[in-house]
Amino acid sequence: MSNVLQEMIDHHEIRKVLSAYCAACDRCDQPAMAAVYADESWDDHGPRSGRGADFAKVITDEMRHVNSLSHLLGQSTISVTGDEAGAETYFLAVMRVNADQGGEVINQLGGRFIDTLVREEGAWKIRHRVAVRDWSITLPVDQDYIGAQGLKPGKRAEDIRFAALRTAHSGVPDFTKP
Repeated sequence: MSNVLQEMIDHHEIRKVLSAYCAACDRCDQPAMAAVYADESWDDHGPRSGRGADFAKVITDEMRHVNSLSHLLGQSTISVTGDEAGAETYFLAVMRVNADQGGEVINQLGGRFIDTLVREEGAWKIRHRVAVRDWSITLPVDQDYIGAQGLKPGKRAEDIRFAALRTAHSGVPDFTKP
């Protein structure tokens, strides 16, 4: 196989890992989120940092109380050397949460994931991640212009993505418990 073809395959597989992280985080699926990390991994999200699998548990436990979370990935710059890679990926994260003083707010974060990845047993995994904040803003939700117009709402465990992708939510955490 040519070097260019292998590079294209590696880039594709790395982007799949980056997307899998976001999908698992947004759907609050702890095992799926933990699966993107290497055995020896670290995720640095500022005050919420830890070993990959432990970080996945902390974040999904916190996200149970978030009304909605959506990540949008932008361009990635990826450099592969054998079984190791580095990546910088732009992202926009939007979170809808209940405000302390009542009502809801939208928290928006624009930044970059700076990752080192490793190929373990033939699959790319995140070894080290740093979430970089380029900007952020919090806005009150004064109105929801489309909320009552019949557009299908996103959900965590019962989201329509699972049927379309022929997958299932792991069921962890249990969303029926407070």
